[in-house]
Parts: sequence; C-alpha cells; structure tokens
Amino acid sequence: MHTSIGISDAVPVLSCTQALEFLMPCQSYLLGLGGINPSCCVGAQSLAAAAVSPTDRKSVCQCLKQVATLARVDEDYAKQLPQLCNIDVPIPLQLNINCDAIMVNDVSFKMNQYKNLED
Repeated sequence: MHTSIGISDAVPVLSCTQALEFLMPCQSYLLGLGGINPSCCVGAQSLAAAAVSPTDRKSVCQCLKQVATLARVDEDYAKQLPQLCNIDVPIPLQLNINCDAIMVNDVSFKMNQYKNLED
C-alpha cells in the first residue's frame, strides 16, 4: 500500500540559505546601490519556481522578511522587483507582511522575460 504525505504536512525543501542564494544577484538593487540586471531576474524567477509548496512559500517569506529587515532592504525597490522581472506575486511585498496569509497557488512567472532592464 502506498501512502503519501499531504502538502500541508511537508517539511520545507527550500532552505533560507538557498532562497538567499537565488537573490544574491539582486543584492545591490535591493539595497538601492545599483540597477536591476538579468541575473537578478533569473534568480528571482528561479526562486519563485522553486518555492512550490505552501510550506516552502511560507518558509521563504519568513526568511526574506527577516533578512530584509536586518539588511535594510529598500522596501520600494523590493516592491518593484516582481514587476521588473515579470513575476506575478498577488501579495504586497512589504516588510510587515503576514507570511501566514500566503495562498497556495498564487505565484507564477514567465521565464526569461524582463521589463525595463535598460532603465
């Protein structure tokens, strides 16, 4: 007999360190020190693709929220990242976000399509 664990019972597969590695190319942009670049968007899109389970999404949200506060990420730049990298995130990206409110299937993306990279 084959049994499976429900998605809501899953342990996060994506670690905080892995999530941060995806976004490392975005560091200067998120700190307000430089412009956005294609490798940043590839990393952000890859993170969106990797965070597939509700457990992963919640875990990544909590990680990024904590790191963004400690690193003094520019919240305005963080809010622009999904649009600039063509990632649909139906929740506002803000430091006071409630990570428990993230819906199960609400993040989608279109790979290799960048907007406003030349700006």
